[in-house]
Amino acid sequence: MSNWGIQLPDFPWDLLEPFKKVASGHPDGIIDLSVGTPVDPTPDVIQSALKAASDSPNYPTTIGLPEFRQAEVDWLHNEHQVDGLDLDSVIPSIGSKEIVAWLPRHLGIGAGDVIALPKTAYPTYEIGGLLAGAETVLADDAIELESAFENAQAVGKKLRMAWINSPSNPTGAVKSVAELQALVQWGRSRGVLLVSDECYIDLGWDVTPISLLHREVSGGDAYGLLVVHSL
Repeated sequence: MSNWGIQLPDFPWDLLEPFKKVASGHPDGIIDLSVGTPVDPTPDVIQSALKAASDSPNYPTTIGLPEFRQAEVDWLHNEHQVDGLDLDSVIPSIGSKEIVAWLPRHLGIGAGDVIALPKTAYPTYEIGGLLAGAETVLADDAIELESAFENAQAVGKKLRMAWINSPSNPTGAVKSVAELQALVQWGRSRGVLLVSDECYIDLGWDVTPISLLHREVSGGDAYGLLVVHSL
């Protein structure tokens, strides 16, 4: 039970425990894809950087160091063709899961509001809606989002925000430039904030994932768009 009297569901991975025990009894063991925990050795360059920065007893600033934010702006520009950002366009979070869970509440979304989620998606999107006291609906493209928008309007509610996830967790699906362009055009026309979870944008396989902020998608303008990345 949360502080606001909201009944939250059991954590999905806890619900999988009984099945995990059964699968573990298989002679060949279990292939556990339930949580994306890294299993490869941590690269030496990362270990060295952590060691060099370990004598830092002070709390960091909430907004992050200018050097860090500039590195994010440069990375987006150089690697993902994102134009028009400056230091005020980016901010670090404690983790991508935390921002997914708390973003609706930070944005003032609450009772009477609706949030759209992908049909097959990371469960924390829904938790974020519940924590904010908002309703959630499922929609994967601009046509489905328009239907969700009209349905909310018909009962006196407002679709305020829509999550996009490309590459998708868990399906791996990657949205095309045309699909993302249609979403941007729809979101701006309806005044709905589009939030793209791009945690896996550097893990393309047979196609190259495109950011919602890519110049071909956004027109070089971040208006009405927000993206989440993971380090």
